[in-house]
Parts: sequence; structure tokens; C-alpha cells
Amino acid sequence: MEDKKSMYSLRKTIGILGLALPMLLLVSHQQLLSSMSHYYYTAGGVFFILILSAFGLILINYRGYPKQEGESYSDRLITTVAGICILITVLVPTKSENPLGSLFFTDTPYLFGHESNGFLGAIHLLSAALFFMLLGYMSFSKFVLNHNASASRNRLFKRCGIIVWGSIGMLVAIFVLETILGINFDDIIPAYTFWLEWVAVYAFAVAWLVKGRIDKDIQDVMKKFTVFAEQ
Repeated sequence: MEDKKSMYSLRKTIGILGLALPMLLLVSHQQLLSSMSHYYYTAGGVFFILILSAFGLILINYRGYPKQEGESYSDRLITTVAGICILITVLVPTKSENPLGSLFFTDTPYLFGHESNGFLGAIHLLSAALFFMLLGYMSFSKFVLNHNASASRNRLFKRCGIIVWGSIGMLVAIFVLETILGINFDDIIPAYTFWLEWVAVYAFAVAWLVKGRIDKDIQDVMKKFTVFAEQ
């Protein structure tokens, strides 16, 4: 029972941190940048580093359910790889170029920051993309394996997974078009990467919150509030 409670708590922590991340970045820097990763070079970098590091550590230590018959991968394997990917995303930051706003810490080296190292930038993008794809897989394929869950909950998990995959797929497609056409889509839709990342983060955050039974917690609080109000 304690193991289940601990697992629920970890899931809700991931969900809450996911919901908080984009807002904390915007509030701390008060400028819209081209991607969440660019906030690494701002006052919001403390939230970017801490929350993504928390994602990584929680996911690496997340047990999940044992591999069932017919499954190719266990929850533990998927979340461990996802956790390692997001830690790489933190340790190997994005390039500081084309931020759409002002950055700090660019005149002198800031931790592992760099201005235009294409190799490091590619590692950052690939690790971030794999992190999102794996969390989309968790939502779409793993969270629905509880046979006691309602059909509506399972539909929500699948939709969240599709939204995560769709958002990242759109980013990849736009990056390819930018390379082929030699244009910058930020001139058409400013900070499109940031907005699509926000959608992906919120999709997996909602899935993890619901999987952590946040709805039951809310119901319990409402019951206690009703009892208190009636006294």
C-alpha cells in the first residue's frame, strides 16, 4: 500500500512540476523566448534546471508496474531512459542564438552554455525529443493497462499521448521545412517552439496527474470542506 502511495505521489509531483514550468519561466524572465530551453540563459534558468533535473531523478527512480506478458518494455526501462534524456537536455543546453528576446550570461560562459555549437545543439534537441516521445508512449501505451480503470480515463491517457507526439511531430516538421526553404517560422508565428513545447508539457502533466489520482485527492478535500462547512 505504501509503495502505491509513493508511486501516486511521484506521478503527481511530475504533473505539478510540468504545469508550473512554463509559467515560472515566463514570470521569472517576463519575456517570451523562442523556446523553453532558451530560458537556461535567463533568471528563469534556475527553474528550468531544477524542474528538468527533478523530472530526471524522479523518472530514473520511478518503478512503475512490472512488465506484463506481451509487453516489449517495462515501465522502469522507459522512464529510466526518459530520465537520462532529460538530464542530458539540462547538461547540454541549447544554442543561445535567435532567442527572440534578451538573454543573460552570454558574455561569459555560463555553466555549459554555448553560442552556436551545432553538435551540442543537436544532442540537446535529440535528447529533449526522445524524452517527450517516451513520455507520450507512457501515456498512450502504459497508463491504459490498468483493467480496472474507466474507459474515459484511458481515452484521456491516449489523447494526452497523441497530443505530446503531435506537438513534437509538428516541431520536427517545421524544423525540416525551415532547413529546406531557408526561412524562419518565428517570423510567421513568434516563439512557435515555446508554444508547442507548452502544449506537450501540459499534455503529459495532465496524464501523470490523473494517473496519480489527483481527482481522488480533490474529491477528498471537497468532502472534508463540506463536512467542515456543515458543522
